[in-house]
Amino acid sequence: MRTGQTNRVGFTLVETVVTVGIIAALAAVVYPTVVRQFDNADPTRAAEDLGNVRTGIEAFGINVRPNQPKDIEDLANQITIAAPDSSARGALYTTSDVNNWHGPYIALSLPVTMAANDTAITTGFGAAVVNRLGLYDIGPANGGDTVSTPNAANAEFIAVRLKGLSGAAFNAINELVDGPTESTAIVRRHAGRFRCPGAAAPLDTDLCTDAYYLASPIR
Repeated sequence: MRTGQTNRVGFTLVETVVTVGIIAALAAVVYPTVVRQFDNADPTRAAEDLGNVRTGIEAFGINVRPNQPKDIEDLANQITIAAPDSSARGALYTTSDVNNWHGPYIALSLPVTMAANDTAITTGFGAAVVNRLGLYDIGPANGGDTVSTPNAANAEFIAVRLKGLSGAAFNAINELVDGPTESTAIVRRHAGRFRCPGAAAPLDTDLCTDAYYLASPIR
């Protein structure tokens, strides 16, 4: 009669269930982190966010004509006739403007008391889209390629400000916005709709502390 033990082959049901449970728990922790990292480094997401703000500005400008918004917050929340609410050129809104506001013009939930430099959107590459819509001056006679011009009459565009881009991140977004034909760093940073004003002779590896998307001609 044989009395030796039989060798075990494979895993028991309990061992299998425990192993699957451990793998599922690890996946639940790791997968969202990986997805967020891909989202944060997605130039398409940044380009789409900028395009959505532009669409909102244009729709706002149609309804509240001739005024355009000073802040992204004005696209999300009902405007008022009281300061600090005002148009892009600094004029207080009128009762008629308030009645003509038919937003929201952008799919964001934003507080009504946002400061100028508050982040309205965190977009691709972890960059921040700033609440205040700047006035952008591209006229060479007035210095050219400048922002926050003290004289609104010199401004040609309402610009969306994007903070915190590396050189590579700026280039990736720029290619989507302005296309691949901008062949030098100078052209990429100082021409087209998406710009990074600063050094006269920039390098592609330079950080872009403040990028500007020329969203709409100012009226």
